[in-house]
Amino acid sequence: MRGKLITLKHHAHDYECMWNGIEDLYIQAAGETLPPSFFFILSAFGTFCYMKTPKSDLKRMIAFGDGRTKQMYNFLAPIVGFEFKHYEYKTFEQSIKKAKAEIDMGYPSVLGALDMYYLPYYPKLYHREHIPFHYVLMVGYDDDAQCIYHLDCGREEVMTLTYEELRNAWSCSYPGLSKPNTVCTIRMNTVKDKYQIAKEALAKKRELFFNSPVSFAGRKGFEKFIKELPKLKYELTKEEYNKILKNMVTFFGTVPAVPNALRGISEPDKINYYGGFDKMSRILEDIGREYDNKNWIDASKYFAEGAIIISEIKEVIVAYLIGEHDKTDELPKLFSKVMEIMSDGFLLLKV
Repeated sequence: MRGKLITLKHHAHDYECMWNGIEDLYIQAAGETLPPSFFFILSAFGTFCYMKTPKSDLKRMIAFGDGRTKQMYNFLAPIVGFEFKHYEYKTFEQSIKKAKAEIDMGYPSVLGALDMYYLPYYPKLYHREHIPFHYVLMVGYDDDAQCIYHLDCGREEVMTLTYEELRNAWSCSYPGLSKPNTVCTIRMNTVKDKYQIAKEALAKKRELFFNSPVSFAGRKGFEKFIKELPKLKYELTKEEYNKILKNMVTFFGTVPAVPNALRGISEPDKINYYGGFDKMSRILEDIGREYDNKNWIDASKYFAEGAIIISEIKEVIVAYLIGEHDKTDELPKLFSKVMEIMSDGFLLLKV
C-alpha cells in the first residue's frame, strides 16, 4: 500500500454530511457522545430570514436557518474550538494532492460538495439522480489501489472510492456550498464539553433571533414576512408565487427535497418535513435531561409543537400546488404560531 489510513471512531447519522466527520473529530478529541445532528442544528437552525430578491428567479427568500456550509462553519467553529480552511482548485490532481498531504500529516479533511450521482454505494442515486451537495471525511488513500478511504454520514464502515469516481463526483458545484474540487482542512483544538458548546451556540442564536442587526432576519424578519405573506399572491405572478412556496417547503425537509406529491409520485415521503424543529427539540431534551436543565426540557416541548405546525404548513402548500384545494389564507396564522413558538422556546434558553 502506497498511502496511509487514519483510524478514527465513526458515528453514522444520515442527513448531516458536512458536519458528520467534524463531529467524529470532536468526539475523538473531547471524549464526548453527541445527540443526533448536534453540530448541524446548532449552526443552521433558528436564523429566520426573509429577503426580497426581485432580480432573482426566486422573488422571495424565506428560510428558518442558514444551511450554507461555510456560514455554518463560521458560526460554530469559534464556539466549538476548531479551525478550518477551504481550498478550491481548478483540477482534480491539485485537490487530491492537497488532501493526501493532509493525510500524510495525520489530518483527515472534508471533501465536497460531491455529486451523489457518482457514489456507487448509494444504489438508489448512483447514475440515477444528481444531488450535488454531499460531503465526506477523507481518512486515507492508497495509490496502488487508486482509491481514497473515507467516512460517510450514511454508512457505519470505512468506505472506498476510486480516484476516477471521486474525480467525477468532485467536479460539481453548488451555489452557496462549494466549487468543484474543494478540500476543507480541519484542526480540532477544543477542550469544551458539549453542554458548554450548546450553551454558547444557543445564547448566540437567541440573541440573533430577538436582536438581529438587520431587519430581514430574526423575529423582525419573521414579523415582516407574516405581514407581507397575504400580499404575495396578488403582487407576484402565479408562477412566481408558486415557486416561492415550492422552494420553502423543499427546505422544510430533513434534507432539501421536493415532496413526492409535487413530483407526481403517489408514495409517502421518505423524509420528514419539520423544518428542523424536531431535531432542535430532540437535542434540547437529550442534553436537558443529561445535565438536569429543566428550562431546556421545557423548551424542547415548544420546538416539538413547532414541528407539528410546520408539517401542517407543508400540507397546506402541497395541497395548493397540486390543485387539491386552496387554504393558503391560513398560512399567516400558522406562521404566526411558529414565530411565537420560536420566541417562547428561545426565551427559555436564557443562560
